[in-house]
Amino acid sequence: MAEELPYKGFDAEGEIEDLPKADVLERFLAKLIDFLIVGAFFAFPTFIGPLAGTTYILISDGLLNGQSLGKRVIGLRVVSMVTGMPCDFKQSIIRNAIFGVLIAIYFILGWIPYLGKLLVFAAWSVVVGVEMILVYTDELGSRFGDRIAGTHVMPRKGIGF
Repeated sequence: MAEELPYKGFDAEGEIEDLPKADVLERFLAKLIDFLIVGAFFAFPTFIGPLAGTTYILISDGLLNGQSLGKRVIGLRVVSMVTGMPCDFKQSIIRNAIFGVLIAIYFILGWIPYLGKLLVFAAWSVVVGVEMILVYTDELGSRFGDRIAGTHVMPRKGIGF
């Protein structure tokens, strides 16, 4: 198997050139597909379903050469800002850790009648809202998780895959 070269947008030294910004709607649809997959896992009985769903959301961007299933369907890819190579499992876990924390909050607080559900909804709303604002307003479309993990979401066009 040939060694994979960095994608367009990175020069020979791995420095960032002109990275294309992925469309906000495409990113939203890709994440929605991933959350629907997580929801399907939660339908499994006992702790296996939630564990599988949480595991999927954490490692999803390290699958399929930097593509979660949602990103693969929509045509996006997550790459490292340092090397230009596809996102690996470590970067995926770092960039999606906030969603794992939100799932943990659901299990910790969700059992409290009314107030628990309200707190979980508020936490999800704040995090998703802030992430969407960052994706929309940032020059490269980097959300908080991208900034911490050093990753970038690229559109299908112009990345040679």
